Amino acid sequence: MLTHINIKKFLYMEDISVELVKGLNVFTGETGVGKSLVVDAVEFAFGSKGNFDENSSVEVVFEDVRSEYSDDGILIVSREIRNGKSIYYLNGRRSTLSTLKEAVKDVLEIHGQHHSQKLLDKNYHRVILDKYAGLDEDIKEYQELYYKYLELSKKEKELIEMQSKRLQEMDLLKYQLEELESADLKEGEKEELEEKFRYLNKINEINESITKSLINISEEENSILDKLSQVIKDIQKISDTHTEFKNILENLEEAKVLMSETLFSLSNFDLEIDEEEIRKVEERLNLINRLELKYNTDEKGLIILKEQIRSKIENLENLEDQIHEIKNQKEFVYKSMVSKGEEISKKRKEFGEKLSREVEEHLKDLALKDAKFLVVIKDKDYDKFGKDDVRFYFSGNKGLDPKPIEDTASGGEISRVSLSLKLVTGSDVDCMIFDEIDAGIGGKTAVLMAEKIYKLSQKYQIILVTHLPQVAVYADRHIFIDKISGNNKTESLVKVIDGEERKKEIARMLAGVINKKSLQLAEDLLTRIKT
Repeated sequence: MLTHINIKKFLYMEDISVELVKGLNVFTGETGVGKSLVVDAVEFAFGSKGNFDENSSVEVVFEDVRSEYSDDGILIVSREIRNGKSIYYLNGRRSTLSTLKEAVKDVLEIHGQHHSQKLLDKNYHRVILDKYAGLDEDIKEYQELYYKYLELSKKEKELIEMQSKRLQEMDLLKYQLEELESADLKEGEKEELEEKFRYLNKINEINESITKSLINISEEENSILDKLSQVIKDIQKISDTHTEFKNILENLEEAKVLMSETLFSLSNFDLEIDEEEIRKVEERLNLINRLELKYNTDEKGLIILKEQIRSKIENLENLEDQIHEIKNQKEFVYKSMVSKGEEISKKRKEFGEKLSREVEEHLKDLALKDAKFLVVIKDKDYDKFGKDDVRFYFSGNKGLDPKPIEDTASGGEISRVSLSLKLVTGSDVDCMIFDEIDAGIGGKTAVLMAEKIYKLSQKYQIILVTHLPQVAVYADRHIFIDKISGNNKTESLVKVIDGEERKKEIARMLAGVINKKSLQLAEDLLTRIKT
């Protein structure tokens, strides 16, 4: 609920704090004192347009708010004008206007002759009717079908577009698959080929090294074997002089045997350059490198790509079956969606007639005896809310055909329609402000309006600017507004009144003057309400 309106500066209102309570809060005062300024201040905090004075500042405090924008149930909205610019705050933190409006849209509604009305939004008409008809679950079921239908339609369109490109794409994919299949790549093959290619290209170098080694070991004068034989002969001469020489001799003889074996092994190498094999290896490597460059991937990626292309070809070949299956699913979902849409439409029409009758009854009690209120439902293309275009039509005078309410109703009439709708359907917000919706009402009608407003305040918090004593006596909190002029300055007085002060204000509202008779009338009225 709205608990505080703190006005630091707004027009001629300065340093004013208004504390509100649950139930019915009324603002009263003489004509011309600016009773509606408090409402204007709230709208200012919510971002209303206008030319406002520098340092204008208003703060509005809500409690028991359940939303992502509240802190422990507290929602504080404020605005100030600084250097000619508006600065907005949510719970003391800077905010954008769009975020601020989102934060308060489900918390408070303002109804009045000079204030914006949700009822002027034709989309809101369907929301009201659906709530009244209890269609939440039906709408939810319908939307599941609707979004499924959209999903299937999108899938069908994609498949049909894919089908139109099918022949061209199939030719390309089949060519790519054939190219990769004929390449018959094996994982790790490239590495083996590169190693083999390096080896084959070094055969000349290998043969040259073997030849030199053979010459150095045995064929050249003073070869390694010759020199090793000479060393063995020299050590043999002295081998009996010391045991260590015998060990050295054994090592030398063993080295000669190893060298002879090496000579044998090298002599048996017969390396011929196989130009054909080199060509084949080179061609194979060139093929792999070309495919890697063409498809922008490595050897492993080419193997994976081949399987992906094969799978894609299979999917394209099965497109006809897929399209047929999607069409069948879409047709089934569409029939179910239409059936649910017809069911919802039937309920809307049934409850629309009932809503029209009940609202008209309330309007007659609110001095609009010739008013006509109709819930007009016309067919339209199916959207996420069904097949119905729901509009409220209104006529305030006898002999005039009802037309869309936003085109025909005055501010006062819209406010009374809003009140009537709240009484019939309930409200989707817990706090409502009504600004002088009782203008032009008196007598028995005033009593009926007072009863209706009081009834609504039993369930919701109502803040009301009124000139009717019949309404004011029902207040749970009565706030008096006055304007004081002097010393070239106008100041506003806003205070909660009770007891004798309240009785005097009711007397003034009843008779225009405060005297013994009007005070007695006020006391009688207050006593009657209490009982």
